[in-house]
Amino acid sequence: MHSELVERSNYLEHLESIYKKVEEGVAHTAFLTGEAGIGKTSLVNHFLDRVKRNSVIYTGACDALYTPRPLGPVYDIAPQIGPDFLTVLRNENDRALIFATFIQKISSSTKPVVLVFEDIHWADEATIDLIKFMARRITRLKCMFILTYRDNELSSQHPFKNIFGDLPPGSFSKIKIKPFSPEAVDELAKARGHESGEKVYSLTGGNPFYVTEILSDYSSGIPERVKDSVLATYFKKDERTQQLWQLLSILPTRIDLKLLKYIEPNYPNTMEKCIHGGIIVVTKDYMGFKHELFRIAIEESLTNYKRMELHKRIVKIMLDNLGEYKNLSRLVHHARLADDEKTVVAYAPKAAREAASVGSHLEASKLYLTAICHAKPEDPELVTLYEKHAYECYLTSQFDMAIHSQEQALAIWRNRRVRLKEGDATRFLSRLWWFKGDHEKYMSLALEAITILDNGFPTRERALAYSNMSQLCMLADRSEDGLHWGNKAIDLTTRMEDMEILSHALNNIGTIKMRCINSQKEGEELLNKSLLMAHEHGYHEHVARAYTNFGANYVIIRKYKKAEEAFDLGLKYCELRDLTSWINYMSSWKSRMLLETGRWKEAEVLAEQLQLHTNQPEAGIVRVGALISLAKIKIRRGDFAEAKPILAEAKKIVMPTREPQRIIAVLATELELHWLTREPYSTTDIEFAIRELFPDKNECWQYSELTYWLNKNKLSGYVDNNVRYIGPHEFEMKSDYLHAAEAWKELGCPYEQALALMNGNAENQKQALLLLDELGATAVRDMLRLQLKTNGVKKIPRGPRESTRINPAYLTQRQVHVLQLLEDGLHNSEIADKLFISPKTVDHHISAILSKLEVNSRTKAVLEAKKLGVLK
Repeated sequence: MHSELVERSNYLEHLESIYKKVEEGVAHTAFLTGEAGIGKTSLVNHFLDRVKRNSVIYTGACDALYTPRPLGPVYDIAPQIGPDFLTVLRNENDRALIFATFIQKISSSTKPVVLVFEDIHWADEATIDLIKFMARRITRLKCMFILTYRDNELSSQHPFKNIFGDLPPGSFSKIKIKPFSPEAVDELAKARGHESGEKVYSLTGGNPFYVTEILSDYSSGIPERVKDSVLATYFKKDERTQQLWQLLSILPTRIDLKLLKYIEPNYPNTMEKCIHGGIIVVTKDYMGFKHELFRIAIEESLTNYKRMELHKRIVKIMLDNLGEYKNLSRLVHHARLADDEKTVVAYAPKAAREAASVGSHLEASKLYLTAICHAKPEDPELVTLYEKHAYECYLTSQFDMAIHSQEQALAIWRNRRVRLKEGDATRFLSRLWWFKGDHEKYMSLALEAITILDNGFPTRERALAYSNMSQLCMLADRSEDGLHWGNKAIDLTTRMEDMEILSHALNNIGTIKMRCINSQKEGEELLNKSLLMAHEHGYHEHVARAYTNFGANYVIIRKYKKAEEAFDLGLKYCELRDLTSWINYMSSWKSRMLLETGRWKEAEVLAEQLQLHTNQPEAGIVRVGALISLAKIKIRRGDFAEAKPILAEAKKIVMPTREPQRIIAVLATELELHWLTREPYSTTDIEFAIRELFPDKNECWQYSELTYWLNKNKLSGYVDNNVRYIGPHEFEMKSDYLHAAEAWKELGCPYEQALALMNGNAENQKQALLLLDELGATAVRDMLRLQLKTNGVKKIPRGPRESTRINPAYLTQRQVHVLQLLEDGLHNSEIADKLFISPKTVDHHISAILSKLEVNSRTKAVLEAKKLGVLK
C-alpha cells in the first residue's frame, strides 16, 4: 500500500469524473484545499499520471515571497507554452493582453488541457485576478483548471477569500482533503513494523506528511513535529550537500536551475545524492524540498548570521546575472533579509513599478513601503517614494496609509519650498480625505491647493486642482460650483492639450448634467466623451471612474438596464487591473441597483461581501452603500434589531460628509424604519439636512424619495411644496397611486410598486401583498395583511405556502411556476403572458431561481429542480 494513496481514491475519482466531462466539452475548475502536508501535490501528481497520455499539462506554482512575484505561475508555465508567449509576458505591461494571450494559447490545444496552479495562498493579486479571469471563462475552454491552497493560511483580508462569489455557479468544485483516519495510520504503522499507529496518530493528527516522514526509514523514533527527523537526515549528509540544503532553505520553496548553476556549479552531482534520498524534488526548471516543512526545519536550525550571509550570497549572484535572471521581487526579498539597504533602495522602486505595470498594486504598495523604510531622510528620491506609495495605497483601499505617505510628501515639498509640488500634493491629499468622509478636511485642503496654485500660469497642477474641486462639488450636489470649477479646468486643459485632466473634468460636468432632468442627454454625451478619451490614452483610473459614474447616475435616475451594463463593463475592466478601490465603490452602487430592482438576495450577498472586505474605518465612503442596502433589506424583513446598528454605523459615516446623495439614503431608510416600528423619531437631522444641504431640490430624484417618506410618516411640514417631483413620485404627490404603481412597474421597482398599490382599493392591496410575498418583505406584508383583516377584506392571500417552506431550494410558488414554464421551453415574454406579469419581473424570477439552485443556465435549473424533486 502506497501511503500517498491511502484514503485518497474518492478524491482521485472525483478529479477523474471532472476530467471525463472536460473531454466531453464541459470545462471545470477544481479547488483542492487542505493544510500543509495533507497531500494536495501527491494527489495532483497521481491524477496527472493517469491523464497525461491524452492531455496537455501545464503546471505552475506560487512562492512564499514577502512580496510575491507578479504572475509567478504564468512565468513557470510560459516555457512550456512556447517562446512567443514568454516574449509577450516579458515585454508587455498590458495585463489584459497577457491574460487574453494566455487564454488563447490554452484554447489552441486540440487535446484537453489540464492547467495546475499550486499554492495559490501565496499568490499575488495579478495571479488571483488571472485565476478569476480564467475561472469565469472556463466554460469556453476545453480545460480542467486545478488550484491547490492551504485554507488555514488565508486571512480574512486575503484577496482569494471572495473569489467563489465571483465565479459562475456550477463551474467549479471545492475539494477539501482530510487527514488520514486513525485506522489508516494504524495500518501504515503496522506495515512498517510498529505494533500500532496510536502514538503516531496522537502526535500527527493524521497529517499524511507527518505520518509518512515519522514512519520513514531515515527517521528514528517519533521526533517532535518531524523537525528532529529532518535535521537528523540533514546532519548525516556530506558538507557540500548540507551547504546546498542550507541555501535552498532560505529560498521561498524552490530555486530556478538557471540561478543555481551560478551558486553551485557542481550542483548536478550534489543534486543526484539529494534526489536519491527522497528529500529534494527536481523538475525541468526548478529544484526544491519535497515539502515546505523540510525547508522550515533546516532554515530554523541556522543562526541569524548564517541566514544573513546566505541571503547576501544570493543577492550578489542575482545582481551579477540580472541580464539572464531578472526577478526583482525576489532580489528585493533577499536584499531585505540580507540587510542590504543599498540594493533594497535601488531595486525596490523598480520592482514596485514592475508590479504596478501588471496590475499588482498591493504588491507595489508593499515594495514602495520597503523602499521607504530603507531610504535615508536626506535621499532626494524619498518624496517620490512617498507619493508613489500613497497612490498605490489609494488604488488598493489602504487610505490611512495613503494619507500618511501623502502627508510626508507634502511636508517635504513645503520644506523645500517647491510651491507647484506643494499645491499638487495638497490637492491629492484632499482626494484621499474624501474617502474618509471628512467634509471640512477635504474641502479646506482642496481650497488650499487652489490658493497655492492659482498663480495665473496655465500649469497642469492648477488644472488638476480646479478639476478636483469640481469633483468634490459634484459629489456634494453643489451643481453650480461643480460646473464653475469644471469649466475652469477644461479651459486650462484645452490650452495645454492635456487629455488626462480634460477626461477628468468632462467626467465631473457630465455627471452633474446627467442627474438633472433637463440635461441628461448632454450629460451622457460628455461622460461618454470622457470615457472614450480615457480608454484611448490608457488612463485606467479615469476609465474606472467613468464606468462608476455612469452606473451610479443610471441608478439615481432609475435606468437600471443601462446601470447594469455600465457596472458589468466597469467591474470587468477594474478586476483585470487590480483597481480595488473602484471595484468596491462600484459594487456598493451595484448592491443598491439590485435592491431597487427586487433582486434582494443578490443585493444581500454583494452587500455582505462588501461589508466584510471594507471592514476598516478608513473605508467608510465605500462601505456606506453596502450598509444602507443591508439595513433596508433587514428592515423590510422585520429584522429591526439587526438593522438598527447597521443603520447607525451608516449614519455616523455619512453625516460628516455633507453629501446629500448619501445623507438622503440614510434619512429615508430611518424614516422607513420609523414607518414600520412607530418608535420615537427625532427630526433634528432632517431639519438640518433640508436647511443646510439641499439647495438644489428641484428636478432631484433623491429629494423626491425623501419627501415620499416624510409624507408616509405624516411629517409633511418639512416638505417644500414648490419642488418639482420626478417620475412616479410626481403621481404619488398627487395621490394618483395606480399611475404611480404602473410607473414603478415600468421602471422595474417591485417594492415601490407594492407600496403604491397599498394605497389603492382592496384588490390593489391584494396585488401588493403578492408582490411583498415574492420579495420577502415580511414586515410590510404583515402590516398590510393586518390592515386588510381590520377592514374586513375576505380571501386575503396567504404568506409563503407550505410548499415554499418545504421544497429544498426554498423556491416560491411563483418561481416554481416559472420553472415549469421554462421546462416547457417558453421564453420570457411568453412566461410573462401566461402569468400576467412583466418580462422584467420574469427575468428577476429567473435570476432568483438560478441563484437558489446554484446553476448558471435555464437548462441546468430545470435539471437541478428535477433532481431536488421540485419538478416531477
